[in-house]
Amino acid sequence: MRLPRVLLGALLIAGCAGSPEVRRQLQAPPGLQGFSAVYSEFDLQLQLVTAENAPVCQESECVADRAFDQRVLAIGRRLADAAFRQHADLHLRFPRFEFVVADKRDPGAASSSAGTVVLYRGVRVLDLDDGALAFILAREMSHIIDGHHDENVTTSILVGVAAQILFPVLNLPALISGSAATTAAATSAATATVTTTAVASAASFAGSRALRASFRPQQVIEAELIAMDLLAAAGWDGREVAEHLQSIPPPLPDGPGWTVELHESARRIASLMQGPPMFDLIKTPRQIVPISVADLPPPLISVPY
Repeated sequence: MRLPRVLLGALLIAGCAGSPEVRRQLQAPPGLQGFSAVYSEFDLQLQLVTAENAPVCQESECVADRAFDQRVLAIGRRLADAAFRQHADLHLRFPRFEFVVADKRDPGAASSSAGTVVLYRGVRVLDLDDGALAFILAREMSHIIDGHHDENVTTSILVGVAAQILFPVLNLPALISGSAATTAAATSAATATVTTTAVASAASFAGSRALRASFRPQQVIEAELIAMDLLAAAGWDGREVAEHLQSIPPPLPDGPGWTVELHESARRIASLMQGPPMFDLIKTPRQIVPISVADLPPPLISVPY
């Protein structure tokens, strides 16, 4: 009976926010919203640290890497301009998108709520055309636009609060009966406190990861729709992008989960483009808010990892 009450209270504290496409999301209380960017950046760094580094490039491979970096920069700038025109509130959240190519072996992508989009070096070996590469960048940008990182942070906070309540770190009855306390009892209580805290932290981490994983499929679908809308606004043809995505080789059985996710996205986008235009994605981009981005600094590209 206690767990539902804890989670219900946490949900009431957090509240909900409407996703532009499908569902309502968890939203952090106003006092914690500034914490989201810090936590999201930490989460991004954790993903990068745990990913396997790419081997050091040699001669022609280095030239190909630099050419790939420049393609990412050019495509990212084009998408960023369209994103700031389409979503006028973005400049209130961060001044620019920053595009980073991380020297990681496997294909992949990641991002943070502060506008950082990271593409793994392994994406280059997929030999993607500009349209497919633009979709990958746009999909990751759409996770930022749609507030998915904020939702993930809120989920982690709520699970952490619930874990601390369910695994109390203080033995209050023992503290109240202080006359019976001894050095041995105090040592035992301290040990129990440390153990309980460790259990609560482990439960919080595992629980938040599991709950966030359950959100992930719907977040990806939402990001796909926003990405196709963004691509149309930036001048890409949706059907051509779908064709190029379908040409990506299917993932290997032991391949990274990101490639499986990309292949599923390609299948859904192909199905979407076979029917009538949805949200006017193919021919008529949505009406955009006239906002100048001329004074904003351009996106950056770097290889810091």
